[in-house]
Amino acid sequence: MLHTRRTALAGAIALATGGTSLSTLAQQQLDDIVVSAAGFEQAMAEAPASISVISRQELEEKRVSSLADALRGVEGVDVGGQVGKSGGRNISIRGMPSDYTLVLIDGRRQNTAGSVTPNGFGETATSFFPPVSSIERIEVIRGPMSTLYGSDAMGGVINIITRKVGREWSGSLQAETTLNQHDAFGDSRASSLYAAGPLVEETLGLQVRGRFHERDASTLTYTEADGTEVPVSQRGPSPVEGDIYNLGARLTLTPDDTHELWLDGETSRQRYANDDCQLGTLDGRTRSCATAPGTANGYADELRFERDQLAIGHTGRFAAGTLESSLMRNTTETKGRTIPGTLGEPYAGFPGIVGGEARELETTNTVLDSKVVMPLGDHMATIGGQWMDSELTDGLATEAFSQTTWALFAEDEWWLAEEWALTLGGRYDHHDAFGSQFSPRGYLVWSASDAWTLKGGVSRGYRTPALNDLHDGINGVTGQGTILTIGNPDLEPETSTSSELAAQYDSGEGFMASATLFHNRFDDKIAAGPDIVVSGDPRIPDGTYAQDINIDEAETRGIELATRLPLAPAWNLSANYTFTNSEQKSGEQQGEPLTDTPEHAVNATLRWQASDRLATWLSAEYRSERYRNRERVRGAPAFDDLGDFKAYTLAHLGGRYDVSERFTISATLYNLFDKDFVDYRAYDDGASYGNVYANSEAGRRLWLSARYAF
Repeated sequence: MLHTRRTALAGAIALATGGTSLSTLAQQQLDDIVVSAAGFEQAMAEAPASISVISRQELEEKRVSSLADALRGVEGVDVGGQVGKSGGRNISIRGMPSDYTLVLIDGRRQNTAGSVTPNGFGETATSFFPPVSSIERIEVIRGPMSTLYGSDAMGGVINIITRKVGREWSGSLQAETTLNQHDAFGDSRASSLYAAGPLVEETLGLQVRGRFHERDASTLTYTEADGTEVPVSQRGPSPVEGDIYNLGARLTLTPDDTHELWLDGETSRQRYANDDCQLGTLDGRTRSCATAPGTANGYADELRFERDQLAIGHTGRFAAGTLESSLMRNTTETKGRTIPGTLGEPYAGFPGIVGGEARELETTNTVLDSKVVMPLGDHMATIGGQWMDSELTDGLATEAFSQTTWALFAEDEWWLAEEWALTLGGRYDHHDAFGSQFSPRGYLVWSASDAWTLKGGVSRGYRTPALNDLHDGINGVTGQGTILTIGNPDLEPETSTSSELAAQYDSGEGFMASATLFHNRFDDKIAAGPDIVVSGDPRIPDGTYAQDINIDEAETRGIELATRLPLAPAWNLSANYTFTNSEQKSGEQQGEPLTDTPEHAVNATLRWQASDRLATWLSAEYRSERYRNRERVRGAPAFDDLGDFKAYTLAHLGGRYDVSERFTISATLYNLFDKDFVDYRAYDDGASYGNVYANSEAGRRLWLSARYAF
């Protein structure tokens, strides 16, 4: 069986690299090839991890404005938690917070070492997303992968794999719009471009890509008991006007069959309106946006989030193995924040920190990656290293933050017998602030038959504190500019121990079913500690501050079920179910869930290939209740009166029609039955109102897309 599977895999790869025309069988085999689980190409069923793959065709058939949109419907992945202030969504894998998911593009880390999006804007990271037309597929690993990828990979890894430059010029142009049935929800428009091909035949290739997305402001309201119409908060629930653009290009040089060199550059910009205090209180205003001369609250009239990335890399295919190396420099910046305090007045003892001046928030990460993959008889060995230098500048701090980390890792896939493969690996990380960290993992795969695969393993994961969290001084502000925070140089990395057991059946004729059990336990979770009083410290003005500490332990556990079922030659059904349970074992929130991930999540899609040109689909999603924080918010116990966020079921109807070989139109009716998610009710004896749902999802809306391929 081992020989058969490896031969099939090699044949599929040979067909793919030998020309642009693939047989249907070869394409199906390629759809099941992944690279993220072990660092090299292998069949997905044999990969030492739980992994899902989203193809470009799947992405092209739905509205995708961010990475979170792309992952909606994947088992074990939740993107339906409460939105951030920009209206974007965070990504949670297996009930872990979004900070525990590592995002890669072609294996290069996109997570920053320090936070430059404080106070509810972290979700903007999911909108630094390349155009769908430039993506080959997205691989989603559910579970820790710190052995190969280092910090932040405690919950899982998302690897966006882009298209390679072909032997002939090709590309696409796409225009799309989303039209809401209800005027209170803002419409959106987007366009994208992708083109790639040779500049010098079989030697030098070029890829260019770009997308632009703009969104109108939403103007949602709810009605109080006395009939008063009240605007819904525009800090997330009723999103403000905004736009996003992304431009990138890649040069690929292949001087011979052995070497490939590439240079890739990309710039991304996001802009959101704040001219009426929608996202944060403007300087010179009160919380209600009334005039308040002399007060600096920390916000300008527009917020911008920018990222520039430049990378260079080399791949060498030698007789002994394949060597891959890359050097990347990633700069992320937030603009539109100011120093809170009194306008024009410096902080006591810190003449360089002046209220109302622009607050610089910029982080730069320089990352060098290198690894070699070597077949050694019944072994496939991966050996590599990583060096990362990180810097962060925050106008609230008296000095820039910096850190350097380096790592060495090794992993070996050992075929013990024809049907058994054991993967063992370990990673040693050294951090200049808190020393070393070792992350091992072991994974066993049993290919019981041509159809059945059983596998499972145990791994350790870790996540280092954010760069500014370790600063011994002022590192941020919260409470709309009213509470300063200070760092804690004594913070330790968060660590996790995770295990999983999975079974998969694939008939080879279209039917597939899988089941996975998982359990995660992590220690030293970083959480807010009690306020501390500082007096007489030359580094920090006297006062009361918030500070993070290592206090919490937590567990998540659950099951993931998935199936793909051909019902007839033109009909197929795909469905998945995820049960997730989490609990904080210590700290102030002991006994409460770790996140607001629903315990039960179901996704199902029925697809009809009506003809060679027309395909239609009907999908449904169910989410059970979401956890509502038990803490008092502004003195109002919302949970006592409203309970957890309500469960819901949604249906969507879509289709795709190939007008010609080059021109395709797609359409989807989202929220087919127009479920109303703006349902605010009174709590705290009528003093406050809150939504019974986690988010104010849009009502019925039509997404239209036209794509021309060349």
